[in-house]
Amino acid sequence: MRYLTVANSLREQILHGKYQSGERMPGQHDMAKANGVSFATLKSALDVLEEEGYVRRKAGEGTYVTLPEERAPLALVVDDDRGFREFFKEALTASGWRSLDAESGMGALGLLAEKSFAVIFLDMVMSGMNGAETFREIRKVAPDVEVVIVTGYPDSSIMFEALQVGPFAVMRKPFTLDQLDHVLSRVQAVSRASRYGVRRRLAR
Repeated sequence: MRYLTVANSLREQILHGKYQSGERMPGQHDMAKANGVSFATLKSALDVLEEEGYVRRKAGEGTYVTLPEERAPLALVVDDDRGFREFFKEALTASGWRSLDAESGMGALGLLAEKSFAVIFLDMVMSGMNGAETFREIRKVAPDVEVVIVTGYPDSSIMFEALQVGPFAVMRKPFTLDQLDHVLSRVQAVSRASRYGVRRRLAR
Protein backbone atom coordinates (compact mmCIF):
# COMPACT_ATOMS: atom_id res chain seq x y z
CA MET A 1 0.00 0.00 0.00
CA ARG A 2 1.27 3.43 -0.94
CA TYR A 3 0.80 4.96 2.52
CA LEU A 4 3.06 2.29 4.05
CA THR A 5 5.80 3.17 1.57
CA VAL A 6 5.50 6.82 2.59
CA ALA A 7 5.50 5.88 6.29
CA ASN A 8 8.66 3.82 5.80
CA SER A 9 10.36 6.69 3.97
CA LEU A 10 9.48 9.24 6.66
CA ARG A 11 10.55 6.84 9.43
CA GLU A 12 13.95 6.41 7.79
CA GLN A 13 14.34 10.18 7.48
CA ILE A 14 13.60 10.56 11.19
CA LEU A 15 16.01 7.78 12.19
CA HIS A 16 18.78 9.23 10.02
CA GLY A 17 18.40 12.68 11.50
CA LYS A 18 16.66 14.65 8.76
CA TYR A 19 13.94 15.44 11.30
CA GLN A 20 15.04 15.76 14.92
CA SER A 21 13.16 14.79 18.06
CA GLY A 22 10.90 17.70 19.08
CA GLU A 23 11.16 19.34 15.64
CA ARG A 24 8.07 20.46 13.77
CA MET A 25 7.76 18.71 10.42
CA PRO A 26 6.63 20.49 7.22
CA GLY A 27 2.91 21.01 6.71
CA GLN A 28 0.97 17.93 5.68
CA HIS A 29 0.07 19.34 2.25
CA ASP A 30 3.77 20.10 1.64
CA MET A 31 4.81 16.60 2.74
CA ALA A 32 2.14 15.05 0.52
CA LYS A 33 3.44 17.02 -2.46
CA ALA A 34 7.08 16.16 -1.66
CA ASN A 35 6.21 12.46 -1.56
CA GLY A 36 4.02 12.59 -4.66
CA VAL A 37 0.89 11.34 -2.88
CA SER A 38 -2.53 12.64 -1.97
CA PHE A 39 -3.26 14.35 1.32
CA ALA A 40 -5.32 11.31 2.40
CA THR A 41 -2.39 8.96 1.72
CA LEU A 42 -0.01 11.18 3.66
CA LYS A 43 -2.48 11.32 6.55
CA SER A 44 -2.65 7.50 6.63
CA ALA A 45 1.16 7.33 6.70
CA LEU A 46 1.25 9.74 9.65
CA ASP A 47 -1.39 7.64 11.41
CA VAL A 48 1.03 4.70 11.24
CA LEU A 49 3.97 6.76 12.51
CA GLU A 50 1.91 8.25 15.33
CA GLU A 51 0.83 4.79 16.47
CA GLU A 52 4.48 3.68 16.43
CA GLY A 53 5.51 6.71 18.48
CA TYR A 54 7.56 8.54 15.84
CA VAL A 55 5.34 11.62 15.54
CA ARG A 56 2.59 13.40 17.40
CA ARG A 57 0.06 15.77 15.90
CA LYS A 58 -1.22 18.83 17.72
CA ALA A 59 -4.49 20.28 16.46
CA GLY A 60 -3.82 23.63 14.84
CA GLU A 61 -0.08 23.47 15.53
CA GLY A 62 1.36 20.80 13.23
CA THR A 63 3.17 17.47 13.31
CA TYR A 64 6.14 16.98 15.63
CA VAL A 65 8.81 14.29 15.77
CA THR A 66 8.71 12.23 18.99
CA LEU A 67 10.93 9.19 18.85
CA PRO A 68 9.75 6.01 20.56
CA GLU A 69 11.07 5.97 24.11
CA GLU A 70 13.82 3.45 23.44
CA ARG A 71 15.17 5.60 20.58
CA ALA A 72 14.83 9.03 22.17
CA PRO A 73 18.14 10.66 23.20
CA LEU A 74 18.99 10.63 26.91
CA ALA A 75 20.00 13.67 28.97
CA LEU A 76 21.25 13.97 32.55
CA VAL A 77 20.22 16.91 34.74
CA VAL A 78 22.50 17.57 37.74
CA ASP A 79 21.21 20.14 40.22
CA ASP A 80 20.61 20.17 43.98
CA ASP A 81 17.30 22.03 43.56
CA ARG A 82 14.57 19.39 43.28
CA GLY A 83 11.98 21.78 41.87
CA PHE A 84 14.38 22.92 39.15
CA ARG A 85 15.23 19.32 38.25
CA GLU A 86 11.55 18.44 37.90
CA PHE A 87 10.88 21.50 35.72
CA PHE A 88 13.92 20.71 33.57
CA LYS A 89 12.87 17.09 33.06
CA GLU A 90 9.35 18.16 32.04
CA ALA A 91 10.86 20.57 29.50
CA LEU A 92 13.08 17.81 28.09
CA THR A 93 10.12 15.44 27.81
CA ALA A 94 8.17 18.10 25.93
CA SER A 95 11.10 18.34 23.50
CA GLY A 96 11.07 14.59 22.85
CA TRP A 97 13.98 13.65 25.12
CA ARG A 98 14.33 11.11 27.89
CA SER A 99 16.11 12.26 31.04
CA LEU A 100 17.51 11.19 34.38
CA ASP A 101 18.47 13.49 37.22
CA ALA A 102 20.91 13.64 40.11
CA GLU A 103 20.97 15.97 43.10
CA SER A 104 24.75 15.83 43.52
CA GLY A 105 27.99 15.33 41.68
CA MET A 106 28.46 11.90 43.24
CA GLY A 107 24.97 10.90 42.14
CA ALA A 108 25.74 12.05 38.59
CA LEU A 109 28.94 10.00 38.47
CA GLY A 110 27.03 6.95 39.67
CA LEU A 111 24.52 7.30 36.83
CA LEU A 112 27.30 7.96 34.33
CA ALA A 113 28.85 4.61 35.27
CA GLU A 114 25.62 2.88 34.23
CA LYS A 115 24.27 4.92 31.30
CA SER A 116 25.43 6.76 28.19
CA PHE A 117 24.12 10.30 27.84
CA ALA A 118 23.90 12.57 24.81
CA VAL A 119 24.30 15.64 27.05
CA ILE A 120 24.73 16.52 30.71
CA PHE A 121 23.18 19.71 32.11
CA LEU A 122 25.30 20.62 35.12
CA ASP A 123 24.70 23.17 37.88
CA MET A 124 27.78 24.92 39.27
CA VAL A 125 26.78 25.82 42.83
CA MET A 126 25.96 22.58 44.67
CA SER A 127 26.64 21.34 48.17
CA GLY A 128 29.40 18.76 48.51
CA MET A 129 31.12 18.35 45.15
CA ASN A 130 30.60 21.59 43.19
CA GLY A 131 29.97 21.78 39.46
CA ALA A 132 33.60 22.35 38.47
CA GLU A 133 34.76 19.34 40.50
CA THR A 134 31.96 17.24 39.03
CA PHE A 135 32.91 18.39 35.52
CA ARG A 136 36.51 17.31 36.12
CA GLU A 137 35.38 13.82 37.16
CA ILE A 138 32.95 13.58 34.23
CA ARG A 139 35.79 14.27 31.81
CA LYS A 140 37.80 11.40 33.31
CA VAL A 141 35.09 8.78 32.71
CA ALA A 142 33.25 10.25 29.70
CA PRO A 143 35.62 12.56 27.79
CA ASP A 144 33.33 12.97 24.78
CA VAL A 145 29.95 13.63 26.39
CA GLU A 146 28.59 17.13 25.75
CA VAL A 147 28.34 19.22 28.94
CA VAL A 148 26.16 22.30 29.33
CA ILE A 149 26.75 24.42 32.44
CA VAL A 150 23.43 25.78 33.70
CA THR A 151 24.06 28.64 36.11
CA GLY A 152 22.83 31.94 37.43
CA TYR A 153 26.42 32.95 38.21
CA PRO A 154 28.33 32.96 34.89
CA ASP A 155 31.11 35.15 36.28
CA SER A 156 31.78 33.14 39.44
CA SER A 157 35.14 31.70 40.46
CA ILE A 158 33.67 28.20 40.06
CA MET A 159 33.05 28.95 36.38
CA PHE A 160 36.68 29.98 36.02
CA GLU A 161 37.68 26.70 37.68
CA ALA A 162 35.50 24.76 35.22
CA LEU A 163 37.17 26.49 32.29
CA GLN A 164 40.47 24.93 33.35
CA VAL A 165 38.97 21.46 32.76
CA GLY A 166 37.90 21.95 29.15
CA PRO A 167 35.29 23.43 26.82
CA PHE A 168 31.59 23.45 27.58
CA ALA A 169 28.45 25.35 26.64
CA VAL A 170 26.63 27.69 29.03
CA MET A 171 22.91 28.16 29.59
CA ARG A 172 21.87 30.85 32.05
CA LYS A 173 19.24 30.45 34.73
CA PRO A 174 16.43 31.15 34.24
CA PHE A 175 16.18 29.93 30.65
CA THR A 176 13.34 29.81 28.14
CA LEU A 177 12.08 26.72 26.36
CA ASP A 178 13.26 28.25 23.07
CA GLN A 179 16.78 28.51 24.49
CA LEU A 180 16.64 24.88 25.62
CA ASP A 181 15.43 23.74 22.19
CA HIS A 182 18.30 25.66 20.59
CA VAL A 183 20.85 23.86 22.79
CA LEU A 184 19.24 20.46 22.14
CA SER A 185 19.36 21.10 18.40
CA ARG A 186 23.07 21.90 18.64
CA VAL A 187 23.70 18.74 20.66
CA GLN A 188 22.02 16.66 17.97
CA ALA A 189 23.96 18.46 15.23
CA VAL A 190 27.23 17.64 17.00
CA SER A 191 26.09 14.02 17.40
CA ARG A 192 25.33 13.77 13.66
CA ALA A 193 28.71 15.29 12.81
CA SER A 194 30.53 12.79 15.05
CA ARG A 195 28.84 9.89 13.27
CA TYR A 196 30.45 11.11 10.05
CA GLY A 197 33.89 11.51 11.65
CA VAL A 198 33.66 15.26 12.28
CA ARG A 199 34.20 15.74 16.01
CA ARG A 200 33.69 19.16 17.53
CA ARG A 201 32.65 20.43 20.92
CA LEU A 202 29.25 21.99 21.44
CA ALA A 203 30.85 25.09 22.92
CA ARG A 204 32.87 25.90 19.81
